[in-house]
Amino acid sequence: MKRIILIFSCLLVAFALRAEGLKLPHFMGSNMVLQQNTDANIWGWADAGSRVKVSVGWSKTKYTATAGDDGFWKVAVATPAASFTPYTVTISSGKDKISLDNVLIGEVWLCSGQSNMEMPMSGWNFQPIEEGAEEIRESNHYPFVRMIHLERNESVDLKDDCNGTWRCAGSEFTPGFSATAYFFGKHLAQELDIPVGLIVTCWGGTMIECWMSRDALKSVGETDESIDASIAPREGGWAGNRATVLYNAMLYPLRHYTVNGFIWYQGCSNVGKVFVQDYGKYQAAMVTQWRELFGRGDIPFYYVQIAPHPYASSGDSGLAPQLRERQRIAATLVPNSAMAGTMDLVYEFEKGIIHPRQKKPVGERLANLALENWYGFKGYGSACPEFVKASFDGPNAIVYLKNCGGGIHSDKGWEFKGVTGFEVAGEDKVWYPATITGTDGSSIGCTSAEVPEPKYVRYLWHDFAIGHIWNSYRLPLLPFSTEQ
Repeated sequence: MKRIILIFSCLLVAFALRAEGLKLPHFMGSNMVLQQNTDANIWGWADAGSRVKVSVGWSKTKYTATAGDDGFWKVAVATPAASFTPYTVTISSGKDKISLDNVLIGEVWLCSGQSNMEMPMSGWNFQPIEEGAEEIRESNHYPFVRMIHLERNESVDLKDDCNGTWRCAGSEFTPGFSATAYFFGKHLAQELDIPVGLIVTCWGGTMIECWMSRDALKSVGETDESIDASIAPREGGWAGNRATVLYNAMLYPLRHYTVNGFIWYQGCSNVGKVFVQDYGKYQAAMVTQWRELFGRGDIPFYYVQIAPHPYASSGDSGLAPQLRERQRIAATLVPNSAMAGTMDLVYEFEKGIIHPRQKKPVGERLANLALENWYGFKGYGSACPEFVKASFDGPNAIVYLKNCGGGIHSDKGWEFKGVTGFEVAGEDKVWYPATITGTDGSSIGCTSAEVPEPKYVRYLWHDFAIGHIWNSYRLPLLPFSTEQ
């Protein structure tokens, strides 16, 4: 008799767990943006076996699904071309009904990383966003730029839901928007003349391993033992030193949302952590796994070079240039990915501040990468000048570059007097500052009296070094070293 009662009780509990009625993920709601010209997923949970109906304001088509034994259901709704017309999406099951209002159709991007992605338009104490106040006021004219900033959460297990609320740009909500993501989305919206939805999932101080799945980490040589050791709670520990926990709680739940690309601003926390030489392959493995998770093919992945910052008490650890080089290489490891350079976007007085205030050009450079490489716009010149090769002629080192559209320029004047950043070394690999001797628009010559026969040349190869050389699109020359 007790056994029968126990079984009956268990059945009641199981039924109660499933019979919670119609629910959507917490991050799916009014004001959201759905990806245009595709089959966009809408999903949730309902009583097991119940029929779920979905109707959309832009079409007479009715969509239906049956909740599985676990209550999960999903439909893919055909979306039209983007427009500024607000729609209502209605989901019903039995007596339950959910209406999502002010839904727009446009472009949807996922934005992730650490604190420089998290940094809001209102800035932080003693760290404002340049032009932030003006842009917040102006954002009242861009209610079709929408953002959801997911709440921080971590988990050792895969999660199916996470919290957040879609907001429309405007002086009420823009101050809390990610500055990098907002400037990216605003520039896209302006150039494409359509709504843009931004899903922001980030956490300051986190390493790349936090945003990778167990399988992705194992693909780059991690073992179950090393991953488990990282995941294990530590006294005073947090998400920043625990592998997979943010992937599980803040990325995996989004897997059904139909996005059209990723932007990523991370790397500072990996300087000196994951062996710097491996960062590029970690990022490549992460991108590959994200794309598989979302099932959208090789959608673009654009990311930000870590900015100048001293990573040691001495002021120069030498590790940041190594990580930047691995970031550059990462773009060659996976298709449809590219890096936005930032070595010119820090002021001298910001030395020691890891959150540079110039977020507008960062967001716009990311957007220009998308506009040129993904949306097919011509002449945006989104690629930074980059080292190709070097030659040496007596006391002169000559550096040959690519992506120099319109030639090479500097804010120090057309003769490049006073431009710093170049160094040369002889066979002894002792480095000395070099003076620029000239340029023909796609190459730069430099020399140093201390090195009569240079064998190596490098540029901005320090933790904190500000670039003053650009192409005509005002994109900075990327750091390099021929010693690598």
